[in-house]
Amino acid sequence: MGCRVCRARKVKCDGRPNGCRNCERLQLECVADDGTAAAVAIKRSASASAVALKKIRTYRSCNACRLSKTKCDGDRPKCGRCAAKKVDCVYDGGAAPRWTRNLDRPALSSSSSSAFVHGGDAAADGLLPSVEKERSSFLAGERRLPPRQDDTPTNSDAGGDGSQSGQEGKPSVSIPDGQSWLVSPSLPSGRTLRRVVDQYFANLHPLRCFAFVHKPTFMRQLDKGLTTDDESALLHIVCAHGAKFHALSVVGDHASDTSLISAAGNQWAKRAEYQLLANFGKISVQRLMTAILLHEFHFRHGEYSQALMMSGLAVRMAHALKINSEQSPDIMCSDADEVAPSIVSRESRRRLMWACYILDAWAGSGIDQLTLLRENDIKIQLPCNERNFGLRIPCVTETLGVGHVLQFLPPSVVPRRPAENMGIMAYYIRIVTLWKKIVRYVNRLDSRLDASPPPWLPESDFAALDADLRLWRRELPDFVEYSAETIYARLDSNQLGALVLIHCTYHHNYLELYKLSMPDLFKLSKPLSIPPEHQEFFQAAQANCYHHAQQIADILAEAADHGARLLSDSLLPYFVYDSSRVMLYYVARLLDPNRLDAQDKVRDAINAVESNNRVLRMMVALFPIAQSLPAPPPRRPAPAAPMYEALDLDDLQNFLSWDMYGIRDMGDPITDDGVPDDLGLQAWAGAI
Repeated sequence: MGCRVCRARKVKCDGRPNGCRNCERLQLECVADDGTAAAVAIKRSASASAVALKKIRTYRSCNACRLSKTKCDGDRPKCGRCAAKKVDCVYDGGAAPRWTRNLDRPALSSSSSSAFVHGGDAAADGLLPSVEKERSSFLAGERRLPPRQDDTPTNSDAGGDGSQSGQEGKPSVSIPDGQSWLVSPSLPSGRTLRRVVDQYFANLHPLRCFAFVHKPTFMRQLDKGLTTDDESALLHIVCAHGAKFHALSVVGDHASDTSLISAAGNQWAKRAEYQLLANFGKISVQRLMTAILLHEFHFRHGEYSQALMMSGLAVRMAHALKINSEQSPDIMCSDADEVAPSIVSRESRRRLMWACYILDAWAGSGIDQLTLLRENDIKIQLPCNERNFGLRIPCVTETLGVGHVLQFLPPSVVPRRPAENMGIMAYYIRIVTLWKKIVRYVNRLDSRLDASPPPWLPESDFAALDADLRLWRRELPDFVEYSAETIYARLDSNQLGALVLIHCTYHHNYLELYKLSMPDLFKLSKPLSIPPEHQEFFQAAQANCYHHAQQIADILAEAADHGARLLSDSLLPYFVYDSSRVMLYYVARLLDPNRLDAQDKVRDAINAVESNNRVLRMMVALFPIAQSLPAPPPRRPAPAAPMYEALDLDDLQNFLSWDMYGIRDMGDPITDDGVPDDLGLQAWAGAI
C-alpha cells in the first residue's frame, strides 16, 4: 500500500523495505503503514558524520528566499539568510505543510473506534477526552474552531490547498537587488515611501477621474503621520498602485520578465482591502476613495468579478455620503464660517462623485437595469482644472449640460465663460456620458425602429448622437486638442496619458455608434435592415468606422514612443482590440477589391494592426489581458497575390470571435428576469 508519507503527499510509493526512495530523496522519515518508522535500520547503520549533517531540505521557505530563488534553511522566526541580511523574514503558512497532518489519521481513527468500545483505554491515552471536550464546547457555542495555520490569504488566493506543490506552482518572481520591499507585506518608510506615492500621483492620479486625492494635503498628512484605519487603507492602496509603476521603471518598458510588476504592491492592496471589508458598514470619504482604487486594482489584474462587486460597494457608499449634491450653495466659499467645509474638501467630494459615475457607467455598459447612477440625480458642477484644485482656488464650472451652470448660483459669481475653469477630467466625463447614450441607443435599436425614425434620416436619434459627438469635438478647448504642442505640454505635466485616453474614448464612441453597420462583427441582436436606396449611408458608416479605428491606432502608436507608462489606463487594451477588429474586418470583408486604393487600404490596415500589436506587447507589463489578446493574422509570402488576399480568413475569424473579456471563464452569468441574456453578458463585459 505504500508508506504513510507518500500516501499523505498523494504520490506513488515504491514500497521499498526500510524506507522508500521518495522519502530518502526528500530526507523525510518514512513511516510504514503500521505507524512504525521504516528507516530505523538505515538510521542505525549510518555513520556519525551523516547523522551530524544538518537537514538540507525544509518544508517551507520564507518569502524573501523564495522570491530571490535562494536556498532557505527554514529556521524560525528568522532564517539564516534573512538574519544575515537584516531583512524581514515572513513565512506563508505553518512550519509544516498540510499533508503532515494526514500521517496520524489512520491511527487516530482506529484509536477513536477502540475508545468507544474501551473507554478506559482511551481515557488512559488522554486522546478522546480532549477531542470530546473540543467537540462539546464547539457545539455548545462556547468557542469557534481555530483557523488552520496554513490557511493564509496567500494560499487561498492562489487557489491551492496550502501544500508544498501549491507553492511550487506559483510563478517565480525575479527581484533585482534592493527591490524586495516591493513584495513585502509592510510598507516602506522614509524616502522610499514618498517615491512610491509620487509614482501614483504621476501616473494613475491624472487618468480618468482618479484625481480626487489632493496631493498637498495628502503629503502633509503623510509627514505628520496617519492615525486612522481609513487613512492607512488609502495609503496602502495608493502605494500598491505606485509600486506597479516603480517596478515598471526598474525593469524597463520592453522587459521580457514582468513578474516583478505583477507582484509589486499586491500585499499592500490586500491589506487595504482587508481594512475596508473588515468593517464595511463604516462609511467615510477616505473609505470610498479606497474602494474606487481597489476596483481599479482588481480590474488591472484581470479580476473582473472582484471589480464588479467593488463597484457596487463604491456606488452605494456614494449614495450614503450624499456627495451627489453640493454641500453648500456657497460655491466660492465667501462665507466666513469656520465649520464650513474647505475648498479642497468640496472639490474632492465632487471629483469623488464623478469618479463613481464613471465607474458605474463602464460597469453598467449602458444597460439601465444595471446602472445605479442617473445623470439627473447628480446635482453638482463638473471638476475644475488641476491648477485651481492644487492651489485651493474656488471657481464655478459648467454642469453636464454644455453652457449650463448650477441654477441656484447668483449671477454675480458666474464668470463669463465657466468652461475656462474646466480641465481634461470635465471633458472626459462628458464624452463618457455620450458613450452611455450611444450604447443605450444601439442596444435598443431593434425595439426603436418602429417608434423612431431610422438612422439614415436627419431627424433620427442616430443623427442626434452623431451631432452631439461633433459638438463635443467642436467645444474642445485648444489645451485638450491632440496636437504636437499639447502632447509635449501634457507630457511635462504628467497628463499625456489622460490626453491619450480622452481622444481614444472619443474615437471609440464612433466605433460604438457605427457598429450597426457591421452587425456580423459586433454580434448585434437584430441586424439593421437597410433599404437599397440607402446603401450609401451604410457604406459611409462603415468607412467612418474604419477611419476612427485607424485614428485610435495612430494615437496609441505615437504615445507608445514616449514610454509604456503613458499607456497605463486599463481601458486602452480594449480600445486597441476593437480598433484592430474593425480594420481587419473592413479590409477583409467589406472593402471592394476593385477600388483603385484597395491595396493601399489593406497595406495601411495591416501596418496599423501590427502597430497595435506592438502597443499591446508594451501593455503586457501593466495589464494581464493584453497578453491574452491574439496576434494579428500573418501575411502570406505571395507578392503576386493582391494585397487583400494577404489576410488569412481562417485566422481572421478566430481573431474576430475571440472572447475579449473572458466572459465564459468568469463564472455563472447574471440572472435577471427583466434583463435579456445578451444584455447580461454585456454587463459582465463592462465590469470595468
